[in-house]
Amino acid sequence: MRKQLKAGNLNVLYQDGFLRYIQWGDHEVIRMINHAVRDHNWGTVPMQISKEKVIIKDKSFQITYQGKFLTNDIDFDLECTIVGSKKSEISFSYRGMAKSRFRKNRIGFTVMHPIAPCAGHPVTITDTEGGETRTEFPRRISAHQPFKNISKMVWFVGQGGKAFLSFEGDVFETEDQRNWTDASFKTYCTPLDLPFPVQLKEGDLVEQKVVLKFETREALERVDKPIVFKTYNELIEFPNIGAVMELPGNGEKLIQGIKDIGLDYVRIDFPLDHPLDSALTKIALAQQLKLGVELCVFTDQHDFVDQLTVYKDQLKSVKTMVLFGDSYKTTPAFITDQVPQVRELFPKTEVFAGTDAFFTELNREPVDGRHVSGVSYSINPQVHAFDDLSLIETLEAQAYTVESAKQLFPGKKIRISPVSFHMRWNPNATDSGDGLRKPTGGKDPRQYSFFGACWFLISLKYLAESKVDAITYFETTGENGWIKNGIDPEEGIQRSPIYYFWQELNGFKKAKIRRIKSEQPLLVDAIVFEQEQRKICLVVNWSKKDLTVKLPAGFVPKRFTDKAHEKLGILMWGKWKGNPGTVFEVLPQSITLFEKS
Repeated sequence: MRKQLKAGNLNVLYQDGFLRYIQWGDHEVIRMINHAVRDHNWGTVPMQISKEKVIIKDKSFQITYQGKFLTNDIDFDLECTIVGSKKSEISFSYRGMAKSRFRKNRIGFTVMHPIAPCAGHPVTITDTEGGETRTEFPRRISAHQPFKNISKMVWFVGQGGKAFLSFEGDVFETEDQRNWTDASFKTYCTPLDLPFPVQLKEGDLVEQKVVLKFETREALERVDKPIVFKTYNELIEFPNIGAVMELPGNGEKLIQGIKDIGLDYVRIDFPLDHPLDSALTKIALAQQLKLGVELCVFTDQHDFVDQLTVYKDQLKSVKTMVLFGDSYKTTPAFITDQVPQVRELFPKTEVFAGTDAFFTELNREPVDGRHVSGVSYSINPQVHAFDDLSLIETLEAQAYTVESAKQLFPGKKIRISPVSFHMRWNPNATDSGDGLRKPTGGKDPRQYSFFGACWFLISLKYLAESKVDAITYFETTGENGWIKNGIDPEEGIQRSPIYYFWQELNGFKKAKIRRIKSEQPLLVDAIVFEQEQRKICLVVNWSKKDLTVKLPAGFVPKRFTDKAHEKLGILMWGKWKGNPGTVFEVLPQSITLFEKS
C-alpha cells in the first residue's frame, strides 16, 4: 500500500509498512523510518504484511499492521502501530516475537537522514545516560560510526524548523551509508561493538519505539513550480567504459554482440592462486575483439611477480592491472610494496590497488597508494534496500564515494570496477569456511528493463561528473550483462535497454560532459553531452506523474522514431508536452532528449 499522508506541518509517504520522505514544505526532514530483520550474514529478510489498516483524518493518521519474516530457520512476527498527529509528531512502535530459534545480527528500527540537508550541519546527541554532545553530521564519508550510544537527536531543518528524534527499546548509533552508496546517514540499533550473531529463542520479545517531533512557527506547503536544472561551466572528459568479460560459449552472435557494444575494455579476473584456463581464454577473446584489458590479479602469494612473469607474453595486451589480495578485503602492503617490480615487468601497464568490495572497505582500510597509478572499488545499489526508490537514491551517493576517494588518495586516478545491480559477494558474511569472495549468484530483472537503462544513464552522469578514470558496467553477457541469448528470430540474442542507450551515446564517446544539477534529483535528473557544436540533454523522469522542468536556455525537445527505440517498447524518447521558452512537461517514467545547436 502507498499513501501520501499529513501529520500537522509534515508531509509523509507511507509505503509497504514504512515511512519515507518526511518533509516540511520543500525541506526533507527524514528520508525513511523502517525496521529490519538482518540474518547472521547481514541478509535482509523480506516482510509479509497482513491486517493492514490506515485511518486518515485532518492532518493526522493512524496505521496498524502485522508483519511476518519467514525464511530458512527465521520465523519472526510483529505488530506495528504508526501515529501521526496534528502537532507534527509521528510515533512508530512495534512488538515482535521470535516464533523459532535463529541467529540474527540485527532486529529493529532504522532512521535514514538525508545527506544534502544534514552533512556538515549541527546536531545534538543525547546519550543513554542523559549527557549531551553538540557535534555535526560529517561532510566527508565517515569510515566509522560518527555518533554512538544515542537516545535522542536534535537538529535544525531549513530556516525555522527543528526536529527531535527519540528512541526506546535499544541503544542506537549512526553510520554513514554513503560508504555503500546509500544517500543517507543511518541511525540504527544494536551497536556493532556488541558481539554478533545473537541467538534468539522461540518466544523472545523485541519491543521498540521511535518518535519524531517537529517544531516550527510556520506551516510550509510544497509549491507547484517547475523543477529547475542548473548547468556549470566546466567541461569534463568522458571516462573509459568497460564490462566484466564473460565467456559467451560458442555463440558467434554473442561474440559479435560483445564487439558491437562499443566498449573501451573488458575486465578479466586473474586468480593466480587458482586455475587460470578460463582467464587466459578470455584474454585471447579480448585480443581477437581488439578490446583493452583491465586485469584484476588476485593472490596471497608473496612471490606473485615471479608468477606473473610466466604469463608475460599472454598479458602483453593488458592496459590496466589491478592488484588484490585473494583473502584480503583491500590490497595488502606486501603486494603494493612490489608494484615497482610489476611496472618493470609491464612498463606500458598502469597499476592500481584497492578493493573488489565496497568503498567502505577502502575507507576503513586504505591501501598504500605511493607506487600505484590509482585505486579501484566496486559499486552495487542493493546492500541495504532493494526497491526502485532506494536504487534511485543511491545514484547521487556514487559521486560522494569518488569525492572521498580523491581526498583519501590525492592526485590518484579512480576506477569503479565493477558496477552491478546485485551484490556479487558479501565481504561481511559470518559463515565460516565459505571463503572471502564466495559469489552470491545474484541477478536482477532490472538489468533488462527500462528502469535499469535509466539507472545506468544517471549512474554514468554522477560518476562521469566526478571525473573518474574508468567505469566497468555489468557483465558482457548473461542475466547480469549487456546481451544474452534471446528469442529474437532475426538476431538470436536479446539486448538490454542499457545497450540501446549506450548505442545512442556511442557517438558522444569523444564528447565532454557538462555538469548539470536538478533541484529534485529523486524526481527528475539529467545528463548533458557536448561535442563540437552539438549539445544534448537527456532528462529522466523517475516519477509516475507529469513533471514541469526548466532547462537552461536553448535546449529544445527532439523526437525519435527509429527501429531501435521501437524495440524498447516502453521507452518514451522525445515525448513531452509543449510549453513556451525553456519550460517543458515531461511524461511519467520516461526519458526525453533535448538538443541545443
